[in-house]
Amino acid sequence: MKKLLILLAVCLTITLAACTANDTADITPDVSGISTTASSDPTVGSSETSEPAETENTANGDSATPDPTGSNPAMTTSPGDKPVGTTSRPTNPPANNSQPPATSQPPTNPPVTSQPATPPPSTSKPTEPAKPTYTEADYQKIISTIRAYGESKGFIWEESYTFEQGHQYYGRPNLERDGYDGVINMLKYHCDKIETYYGICYFKVVKHIYQGNTEFIVIYE
Repeated sequence: MKKLLILLAVCLTITLAACTANDTADITPDVSGISTTASSDPTVGSSETSEPAETENTANGDSATPDPTGSNPAMTTSPGDKPVGTTSRPTNPPANNSQPPATSQPPTNPPVTSQPATPPPSTSKPTEPAKPTYTEADYQKIISTIRAYGESKGFIWEESYTFEQGHQYYGRPNLERDGYDGVINMLKYHCDKIETYYGICYFKVVKHIYQGNTEFIVIYE
């Protein structure tokens, strides 16, 4: 009788140990599956694993039957979740052509530059420059300049000489045609010719009006 009780106690102990081992195996989650799921799918958290469901089953005294495939029934995924134990690979995005499509632009014609209109020829006559006017002071300055030039050659000034007496002379330059400087240069040239052909002589420079022109003459004897 004593041996029978011991045998029953041993059998009961073995049965309890087997049940405890099965419960422990069911409660322990698949570490590799959970870590892979947590790394690949950010929506599945460690706090939302199968532990609460298994704890509830254990508290009710129900023993979880192990899955013959070796996977944890509490780790089943919904149709939208990724499978447990697989790593997700990013799909290659479609090639994006960074260059914009070539658009054909209509040819641009160069701008037409208008030529400036040629002004019509002027019909107005060009204005003639105003003729210089001379005073008596200008006349006396011409006479004194040629007198000094002749006396520098040795000529003798004779105040009594007049053009009407018929004395000799060379040319008759006038202010209206030859201008102030032209008259002086021409009278000096006449003095040079007198010296060349006649040497030292008497002379005088006179002013003479002829046909509205003011002439200057070197007369000599």
